[in-house]
Amino acid sequence: MTEKDRVKRCIHFKETDSVPWQIDCTSGMARIIMENCGIVEENRRVQGSNIFRYSRLHDFFGNHLCYVRCEAPDSTVEVAPGLWRDEWGVLWDRRIDRDVGTQVNTVLEQMRIEEVEVPDPCSASRYAHFAPIIEHSAHRYVIAKISRCLFERAWSLRGMASLFVDFIENPSFVHELFELITEFDLQIIDALEPFPIDAIRLSDDWGGQLGMLMSPETWRSFIKPYLGRLYGRAHERGYDVFIHCCGNILDVLDDLIEIGVNVFNPVQPETMDVQEVIGAYAGRLAFYGGLSIQHTLPFGTPEEVREEVGSRVQLAREHGGYIVAPAHDMPPDIPLENIDAMLDVLQHQ
Repeated sequence: MTEKDRVKRCIHFKETDSVPWQIDCTSGMARIIMENCGIVEENRRVQGSNIFRYSRLHDFFGNHLCYVRCEAPDSTVEVAPGLWRDEWGVLWDRRIDRDVGTQVNTVLEQMRIEEVEVPDPCSASRYAHFAPIIEHSAHRYVIAKISRCLFERAWSLRGMASLFVDFIENPSFVHELFELITEFDLQIIDALEPFPIDAIRLSDDWGGQLGMLMSPETWRSFIKPYLGRLYGRAHERGYDVFIHCCGNILDVLDDLIEIGVNVFNPVQPETMDVQEVIGAYAGRLAFYGGLSIQHTLPFGTPEEVREEVGSRVQLAREHGGYIVAPAHDMPPDIPLENIDAMLDVLQHQ
């Protein structure tokens, strides 16, 4: 059974020969592991970007998923030391967080949708890197990743505080902005047709450690209808639907099932009871994540890591529908001996 087959069967609650897993890292953690394990990356470049930067690392981990990002590798450019501009014109300060950064400017200072310069969703450069990455990981389950798919893109353009005020004072503007972003995402989904894609992952954080950033009613009024259209289009194209959303969003998991989500990620153990939620939704919603990057992996002993990973593997065997993985890309504060312990359990289950 290939990694692709294993994931396909897992997320649709069919029997597999072993539990699938995925280990992803921040750039800082990736460099540490590669340097300490002697992993040398291919220097294959597309549009001036080394898209194979971590391909050997994924091979080393034995990962089951292959991600392709739905944006050109050079669409985000460094305009000053540590300051990066994305394709929508949003500036991100990456001097501390080198992978995402902190929003600096406000593109939509005024409520003038016509002033937003929407990138070209059909540009050939957006997808030029797909073929070589997919070729390298043909045995893996391939996921096209659309980051900041709706709410996150809206607040990055408008500013988070302003957008929350707009939910109350300017609801028609919010709908107009969400419509603009949704149409952009729909065109990306349509443009994926030539590629052997298994799933689409739409990333959009609505949760904090204790609960949602907005009321479930606000989410259902402003966000759910647009997500339903995106998920519906993905299913029309034959793709499974993954959603990445950090935090505690238990209040809307049933809504996500209703509008077509197949797999929820990252299942943070600090925000929800992993065993309880996977058991409660078995057969209806698959999960991916669940290993603590806030406690066990960075601060636990190797034996504690083995115990947590082993319990997650057992949970997957009991209920199905669970890809075992760290609850987010691993940061550089995780000891290498804990990564070795995690890998040992996953690769020798």
